[in-house]
Amino acid sequence: RGVRVSFGYPACPRLEDQEKLFRALDVEGAIGVRLTEGYMMDPEASVSALVFHHPESRYFVIAPGDLEAFERRGAGSG
Repeated sequence: RGVRVSFGYPACPRLEDQEKLFRALDVEGAIGVRLTEGYMMDPEASVSALVFHHPESRYFVIAPGDLEAFERRGAGSG
């Protein structure tokens, strides 16, 4: 049991945050998938996700106002 969340959906609303994952994992170097200027994956049939495999995992939504408040507190830096 677990959840699968993807960039651009309610739990990870900003596609541009996917760039951090791509840099950390060297996705382009490892498997040849790159991000376009609009943060879409190329080749276009590519898919990325964050998978949390835990029996208590639950889907969640981050509202734009909540995300902005979180970042103002400094927790979103880095």
